[in-house]
Amino acid sequence: MKVKKIMLCMIIIAFLSGCATQYKMISLSQIETSEKEEIVIKKKPFIAFEEVIERSPNVKSVTKMTDLKGEKEPGFFSISPTSPSIVFQALEEINNSLASNLWKTSTTGGVGMTRLTAGRYFDVEPSFTRDGNNILFSSNRSSRSTKLFSVSVDGASGITRITQSQSEDRSPFADPKSDRIFFMSKPSSSYSWQIWHINSNGSLPTQIKEGLWPKVSNDGNKIVYCTQDSKSKKYKIWVMNSDGTGQTQLSTDSDCDDLYPNWAPGDNVIVYCSDIGKDSNGKKNFDIWLMSVNGSNKTQLTTNGSTDLMPVFSPDSNYIYFLSNRGFYWDIWRMKIR
Repeated sequence: MKVKKIMLCMIIIAFLSGCATQYKMISLSQIETSEKEEIVIKKKPFIAFEEVIERSPNVKSVTKMTDLKGEKEPGFFSISPTSPSIVFQALEEINNSLASNLWKTSTTGGVGMTRLTAGRYFDVEPSFTRDGNNILFSSNRSSRSTKLFSVSVDGASGITRITQSQSEDRSPFADPKSDRIFFMSKPSSSYSWQIWHINSNGSLPTQIKEGLWPKVSNDGNKIVYCTQDSKSKKYKIWVMNSDGTGQTQLSTDSDCDDLYPNWAPGDNVIVYCSDIGKDSNGKKNFDIWLMSVNGSNKTQLTTNGSTDLMPVFSPDSNYIYFLSNRGFYWDIWRMKIR
């Protein structure tokens, strides 16, 4: 009897140990500017699950779009509105120092990656222009703090600087219906990010309001964005008219962060990520969610125990692309929803 008890204990320990190895904390690099206007890399740990399969009843399938195996660390990315292409930032070690360049790959598979920018700079947050011919991005390649730049989709025609201020300019997004570029900016005298827009030639910079990660609706009338709640310190999703009026809060739960909102092609749905839910093992993590434009009908899409971030709809609305550390490596994935 004693031997049986010992064997049973060993089996239980082995089982629990096996479950534990299915989870790891995998860091994602946060590229920030210090008070001395120097680029700093902060590692933020996120929970990851070894199994990559998606068992959500709302997801038909998931497909890995990059396979970087930890050699490069992807981050923000953009889907072309006119061709089967993804452009993404990738952090890597170059000559014993870290740098982030822009890379392009196909959404149809079967081809390798093409480098669009090079050098020991931090080129981040790429975003296609509405015609798909150019890519907007943020970089420190001409100053200590980040500014907005543009490069052609094939990287052949050089790089053009757009913003000229002393502020830190990040997260550009082209208005689908006009020549304006929306972005977030932080003046050296401010601790808060502000949403601005500027013409593509760099003229008429205009401040709208405080906020982060602005995304313009496909009809050009609305902006979805995030702000940090002053009491809970959690990030929440808001929507407003493109001129800054009509501000409406869409997410209100005080015990979670709601991040990186983006529009569906028909402007009737917003996709975002949130850590309000838990996986099947009861662990809290970021998953991909949908909600109506008025904040109702919140629906959880991914349920894998890993961290899923930065969702983006494909132009035909058939897929949602996202960044995930499932399988213990950061890569870009896409899902087909039911």
